[in-house]
Amino acid sequence: MDMGGFLDSLNIKKRCEASGVGLWQCPHFLFVVMGLINIFAILATNVVARRFAEPEIAALIVLLVSAFLFIIGHTVTRSFEHIVEASRLKSEFVSIVSHELRSPLSAIKWNLDLVNSPDSKTSFSSELSSSLGLIGEENEKMIRLVNTLLEVSRAEDKRTDFLPESVSLSEITLKAVKNLSFFAKASNVEIAFAPAKGSDIVFADPKKILVVIENLIDNAVRYSPGGSRAEIEISAEDGSVLWRITDHGSGIPKEEQAKIFDKFFRAHNVFRYRSGGLGVGLYLAKSFVEGSGGKIAFNSGKEGTKFWFVLPAAKKEIKS
Repeated sequence: MDMGGFLDSLNIKKRCEASGVGLWQCPHFLFVVMGLINIFAILATNVVARRFAEPEIAALIVLLVSAFLFIIGHTVTRSFEHIVEASRLKSEFVSIVSHELRSPLSAIKWNLDLVNSPDSKTSFSSELSSSLGLIGEENEKMIRLVNTLLEVSRAEDKRTDFLPESVSLSEITLKAVKNLSFFAKASNVEIAFAPAKGSDIVFADPKKILVVIENLIDNAVRYSPGGSRAEIEISAEDGSVLWRITDHGSGIPKEEQAKIFDKFFRAHNVFRYRSGGLGVGLYLAKSFVEGSGGKIAFNSGKEGTKFWFVLPAAKKEIKS
């Protein structure tokens, strides 16, 4: 092993980050902690034992305590090693399966596009055309699902690539509202948004922020009663830009609010809306906002929920 590799092996924080776990879940860090506890316990036991026992008995007590602590420490460390390894294998499995699914799904999409293209000379009955359209819609859902799982896997392993640039939050929001307009209309929920007149330019990855805004709008529409509206506001605040959405749904139960950004979490009261989804939208939103140097939060009560995020304002305005 060269000197660089040896020094890297001593960098516990770096090794823990490579494993994708925090310090107190990292076997390497826990091994050091248990070692320090063992040394302290040996010294303390030795001091106490020498006061009340013969040297031979004191040595035996120290030996027994050391053996006991070593066994406990080894068991704890090995347990965390198994947890970390299981997490790594799970992430690899999700990544491999997602990549394997993308190929056939993309092939289905290309062939459907080819069959339905204006240049295609093939004619279909109305019933077959409707079936092909349904196949296309379900295929698109599967593609989005696979892409979402890949994004979750990357976010979990801190492998998300950000390509920041100066972008308008109003423009991204308008695009997100357009993308979700059919869903909002079908849900009978109005999306109220007026583009910001002031500075709304942020320095962030537009694709990632589009995902954030789409997830927050989707969440607001999905859990709002029919006939209500969701209001979106954008404002500039001291070198940053605030984006906020307010809905008038039933709110998030107080006892479950601490878990709202957890992966795959869904509050128990969402099932009354018969909504689908994996429960990863808010997890990704938090990951992307924080990865862009911003913060995300919410406030929820019986009369509805407000979600907002803040991003650093761009130093230069976008030239029109």
